This record gives sequence, structure tokens and C-alpha cells, in this order.
Amino acid sequence: MACRSCLSLVRRLLPATVLLVLSACSLALSPAAASPQERSKGLTLDALLKMEGLGEARFDPTGRWLVFERIRPYDAYPDYSYRTHAFRSSGHQVWRVDLQAGTDPELMPGIDPSAHAWIESFSPDGTRLAVTQYRASRLSLSACEMETGACKAFEPVPRTDWTGEYRPVWVSEDQLVYTALPAGQEMAQASLRAATGAWLTKTWAAAWRGDTVTSDEVRTRPPVTSSESVAGQLVRVDARTGETDIMAEGRFADLRPSPDGTQLAALAVSGPLPLDPGRLQAAIPRRHRLVLFDLEAGTQEQLADGKDFAAYTLAWAPEGDGLLGFAWEDGSGPSSGRFRVIDTATGKLTTYTHSGLDLASERERGFAMRPERAVFLGKDIAIFARPVPTGHESEALFTPKDIGEAGLARSDWYRLSADGTHEALTGDLDHVSGVPLETGRDCFLIQAGQGLYCMGSDRRRKQLISSASGDLRFVPAGSYSTYGALSRPDPGGGALVEASKGEASAAILIGPATRGLPETMSVKSPAKGAAPIAGSLKGAAALFRVGSRAGAELLLVREGADTRGRPLARINDHLQDVAFGTWHSVSYRLEHPGDASVAQDVASCLLLPPNTTEVPLPLIVEVYPGTVPRCEPRTPILSYPNPNSPYLWAGRGYAYARIALPRDYIGTEDGPIAGMDEAVDAGLDALLATGHVDPDKIVLSGFSQGAVSALYVAAHSHRFAAIIARNGWADLTSHYFGPPGIYSILDPDYFGSEFIRYEAGAGSEFSLGGSPFEDPGIFYRNSPVLLAPDINAPVLLMHSDMDSFSMEQFDEMYSALLRAGKDARYVRYWGEGHGPSSPANIRDMWTRFDAFMEDVGVMPAVAGSTPE
Repeated sequence: MACRSCLSLVRRLLPATVLLVLSACSLALSPAAASPQERSKGLTLDALLKMEGLGEARFDPTGRWLVFERIRPYDAYPDYSYRTHAFRSSGHQVWRVDLQAGTDPELMPGIDPSAHAWIESFSPDGTRLAVTQYRASRLSLSACEMETGACKAFEPVPRTDWTGEYRPVWVSEDQLVYTALPAGQEMAQASLRAATGAWLTKTWAAAWRGDTVTSDEVRTRPPVTSSESVAGQLVRVDARTGETDIMAEGRFADLRPSPDGTQLAALAVSGPLPLDPGRLQAAIPRRHRLVLFDLEAGTQEQLADGKDFAAYTLAWAPEGDGLLGFAWEDGSGPSSGRFRVIDTATGKLTTYTHSGLDLASERERGFAMRPERAVFLGKDIAIFARPVPTGHESEALFTPKDIGEAGLARSDWYRLSADGTHEALTGDLDHVSGVPLETGRDCFLIQAGQGLYCMGSDRRRKQLISSASGDLRFVPAGSYSTYGALSRPDPGGGALVEASKGEASAAILIGPATRGLPETMSVKSPAKGAAPIAGSLKGAAALFRVGSRAGAELLLVREGADTRGRPLARINDHLQDVAFGTWHSVSYRLEHPGDASVAQDVASCLLLPPNTTEVPLPLIVEVYPGTVPRCEPRTPILSYPNPNSPYLWAGRGYAYARIALPRDYIGTEDGPIAGMDEAVDAGLDALLATGHVDPDKIVLSGFSQGAVSALYVAAHSHRFAAIIARNGWADLTSHYFGPPGIYSILDPDYFGSEFIRYEAGAGSEFSLGGSPFEDPGIFYRNSPVLLAPDINAPVLLMHSDMDSFSMEQFDEMYSALLRAGKDARYVRYWGEGHGPSSPANIRDMWTRFDAFMEDVGVMPAVAGSTPE
């Protein structure tokens, strides 16, 4: 298309309020010549299902052993029952390398090769490795001898979640302490689908035999905090003898051994069961009481009576004589919380009131609504906070925050004394991180734009690494019980930081901050684009991952050895010749639907299929509330076998778009997504102006929260040839009152938990600020099930019986479309969770996509597109 005609098209298609920033001409012109790689085929489903992966990696404390997770080809998994979907988080195997002997990598011999297995943690001296395994619907914790590879699996099933609250901890070289699930609740979240299926099968059979009562009862309860302990056990297991000792009855979170290993601090959990941490939290009251265990005497003592602690905020003083945590008075809540220090010898509690400051929340960077970790700084503590708003100078605040919330004032590290006085420690630094990388007796280590600094207890600040070394990026060490996501390292293990400068990079290995400044060592990257994923100062080694398109390789580099690195693993060579297509950023100005005077520049992302020579193309438009997409100018890297991948659409010849839907611009007084159709229309106008898209072959697609969004937009915009909605909900009222799918079958405490999505003041894309009792009209007006008569395009609905969103929601939506006389298809997958995990069902899903596209005239017939 000529540049002149491009500009003409822009003028015809774009309204005056939409300014196209990207040059449409540069998008429309065909490349002068295609490389052999560009001429290769796009991503196929067969290729995706053969994908392997790499997980966590860890050096032991002595630097002798390296362990890493390698993920099997997806179509070779032993089973697909893990959680509510199997891809990305299962299929792992643990491999070990003896750096001292220089042996080749091998599977840990004592682990069941048919199990999914994940790294948990090394013992203090590195002679043992804790490993979590999942096999035959059962989760277990094991301790493996590094010398022999022999593993002991422990019977009590561990309680786990991604928040880090239930991490197993080593209290000696032989002994491991963890929270176990109560008898009868061994299903845990990991085996929820399989456990639910087994329970239903057993219960149905009992009812059909006629000899067993199969009823249960759910009762409402007043919203008061219960002091009754949540069921579970705190167990200590001996990796040498295999013996199990029950230390206490009940559930315990945030296990923290003292520096000398003689004591264990923990939070006893009481009250109704909390909801699954991967879902929105309902405001069900529960308490966390601070308990101190004497590991030698076998006794326990409750500290800080009348205080409710936030889990994952406990920290020991370097000398082992005090505990720091964030807590509030009974009957209040986190917003009134204060950091407290407890003298473990006397039980004396000191409150540190942060008047004039608003504590920064971990939620701001995508995790839980709890303060960033505080650390000891001599007799004072250091906290991460920002000044309170004008007019609140005398208040100590901890206000709710959203993920990536805009407009927040900068946060800094502050020294806070017991008398309430405070001083900024980092006010002259840029881009200060709220994550302490290491803490010790004399300083704690933080990252800022100018480099890495040790903040001293003597009020001195020492620069450890300068930003002249390159752009610095902290590399967290993950585990099964934290999923590598928390980025809150525990003290004493050192840290790993990547320094990149142009095309060169290095791994900066940082030792424990025991006394004085921690030691450091730099290990150069072995190849362009290689990124460090694990390091050992004692072993003088770093493990790098280098990616090439969807393939990847692990390279071990040791100080003074071959700088090219020693290859340890290589995956996905079969994807090296796949052309994934190219992403383009399409920028435009988006007006606020409720106020035309308010606008912002946004960008939607357009993926063009490989070897694009014919235009215009059919387009898949993906919507999800709150999306602010980042386009990939580089060659895409597929990190896991995602059956929902946009590259599968590109491989079939479709253009694919992620539309910018910032939360502030899709919500109006009419509803939280009431302005989404206008935002989608603006994005479509900009995409059409590129000349790549066929306006008659645009398909709107949404998954999960995007499903209800797509159905809502389809009722308010008629620019789509077809609609695909998968694994979401459709009726806000019945969703508000209804059960959260599979979660309520085995656990009645989940009933009524979806209300928080609509009443939450922060952290929800669907907040309506109230209940259907107060304003039923707004629930009705925003429910796609009641808007079915306004949907004119053919609809493909897909859902699963074991999803966290009840499949009954789409039963309703299909019935509404049926009664409204609309063209609809409804596919239900049995035994699946949040979308299909089974390779057979994944193949079926894509076969049905092909058949649907052919049927509605968006794409010509594809071989094998007729579902069985």
C-alpha cells in the first residue's frame, strides 16, 4: 500500500479524537526480502505440545552442588491433574550436578521419575535437599541426600500456597519443620481436581449402594473473629531417621528459625479458613498469633497477646534476641497496623509508630496487601514508606493499593525509632527498591538507580556496586512454596544481581551480610543474551540461561574456567525454525468515556503472522479488563506451552491484537467495564488504519475475566464477525451469590466468596461498590446473560466442570442466547479446570476454533477442522 493511500485511509477511518502515532506506512509495507527463518512455518499445535521448559535452579550453601528443574515435553507428562491447569506449573523434574567431581547432570536418583518434582531448599550445610513431589493426586515433601541421592518422603501432606506463608524450614542439618494438612484434607490445592473427582466418585457410589449417608451441611455464621485454631499440625521430621514429631496441633504460618537454630517463631492461624491465595481474598476474619517454640525443650509460648500479625512479615534480630513483625490490635485491621519488636527473653513488646508516613505495600508490585519487609537497623528499624498526604501529617497510615497503581508518591527507606522519630535514608537516590536483598548485623543491602548500597546501623551508607557496572536487576531465588514470585529473600543466603551493559552482562554474586560488608564477585556472561538465574559465591560459579527464540540452554560458568560456559541442558531445538510472527505497537489517543476532556496516549499490540504477504487479514481481538499491553519489538520467546498462545493464531494466518483497556478508562458510573466497548472501538479504529486488518473478519475473544468482558462488548458493539468466550461468567448477580466452582465442593467455607470481586475497594476489575441488595439494577445492566438479545454475532462458548468459575454461568449464557434466538455453540470439557490441560482436549479446542471460523466465514476450511 502506498504511503499516500495509507494516510488517506487514516483520515477516513479515524475520528478526530483519535490520533494515530505509529506510522501506518511502516506497518503496511512488505519486507524487501525474507530470510530463510522468516520463510519457515509458524507455530503449530504439535510443536507447542512438545515444548520443554526450565524452572528454578539453586546452588547449595557450600558451592559444591547445583540442582535445577527441567520440565518434560508437555505431551509426555505423567498426568495432567495438577491444580486447575497443568501447563506452566507442572511437569518438573529435579536434576543435580556435582561441581566438585565435574560430573554430567543427572536426575536425582531417589525421586520417583513419574512424579512432578520441585526444588524447595537446601539444608544449612548443603548435605540434603528438600523436594516437593506430586504423584497420583498426592502432594508430598521429601528430603534427599545429596551424596547418595536417596530420598525419604514424609507422610503428613504439606500445606502450601504461593504467598510464602507455609514454607518448610530447616532447623538443623537433619530436621525439617513444616505445616501439615489435617487428616481428610490431604487434597490440598495441588490435587484439587483429582481429589474432588475421587471424593465425588466415592460419595456417588455410596449413595447408589444405599447404605451410607452422603449429606453435608453448610451454615451461615456471624461475621466475628473466631479464636478456634484452624485444623492442621506443625510437624518436625528427621531426614536421617525418617521419624515424625508433632510439635503442635493447628495451622502455623511464617515459620522463622532463630539464627542459632534453638527457637522457632511461627504464627498460629485461627478463625475461618482463608480463601485460596490465587483468588481474590474475601474479608473472612482470621487471626495470626505469634508463638515461640523452644526446639530443645519442646515447649511453646504465645507472645504479644492481643495482637494480630500479618503473615510473612516476621524477622529475627541478627543477635537472635528479638522478633520484628507487623501487627494490629484485635478488633481493628491492617490499616491500623504498626511494626512491633518483641524481646524474646522477656516478652516485652515495643511499638514503632510511623507517624507522618504511609507504608508502601507489596501489592503495588503485584503481590499481597501487606507492607514491604522491615529490617532491624541497630536499635531502630528500617521501613519502606512514603510521606502521608497533606493534612494527615500526624497519622500513621497503611492504605490499600492496587497493582501498579498510578500517581503514587515515591517511596523511600526510613530509619524509624521507638519514639516515633524517623529520617529518610534514600531520599537522594533514584528508583529505590523496597526489597532488602540481604540483612546482617551491620547493614542491610538495597538497590537503587545509582547501584547497590549497604545501609549501616551506624548511619553510614556504603556503595557496594556502582551502576557504572551496568543496569542492575535483582534475581530472586524461588522455590515450590513461593513459586519464585515473592522477590523477598530471607537473610543469610546472599543474593544474585545481573549487571547488563550494552550487549555484555555479568552475574554479581553477593555473600551473606554476617558482619561488615558482604563479599562480592563478578562472573561474566558466557554469551550474548545470557541471563544469570543462580549463583554461588563460595562455589565461584553462576548458572546462565541463554534463549534462542523458543529454545533455551543452561550454561555453567566458573571463575577462572572456560568463559564460554559448560552446557548443562538444552531444550526446544524443534522450535528453532519456527517463525512466530512480529509484534507492532499501534499508538493512539484514548478518550475517557465519561469525560471527553480527559484523554491519554495508549498503545495496543498487533501480532502479524509470519510471511505476511496478503492483506487484509482476519483479526483475533483479545480483551481483558485493566490490560495495558507491552508490545514485543524483539523476536518473541515462548516460555511455556501455553494452549492459549497468540502465536498459535498467528501460525494459522490470523493477525492478533491485545487491546489497551486501562482500568480508569473502561469504568464509568454505569459499571466497571461499561466503557470497554468505546475503548475497544478506539483500538479497532487504530488497527484498521494500518491496512492489515479485514474489517469484516474481526473476531472478539475473551478468557476468564476477559470472557464476561467479551460478551459485554459484543452486546454494545456490532463490529465483530464472531465472539469466543471461554471459562468466565455471565450473570453478575448469580455470580455474586454463587459458589466459586470446584472450590466449594470439598470446602463449604468457599460459599459466598465471590462477593469480594464486586465490593472490593481495590484490586478488582469488577468493583461495583455494593451488593445486589443495595443496587440490583447495576448488576442487571452489566450482566451479559440479560444482554443476550443485543448480541448479533455468532457465539462460541467454552467452559469446564472443574473451573474456579462455575460452569453453570455459561449454562445460563447459552440458555439466554437460545431463548433470544441467537446463533450459539457451547462446548463443555469434563475433568478440566481453568481451560483444558489434557493434550487431547487442547487439540479438540483448536479443532473447534478452526471449524467455528470456517462456519462463520472468517477463514477458509482447515484440514482436520471438523471436531469428532
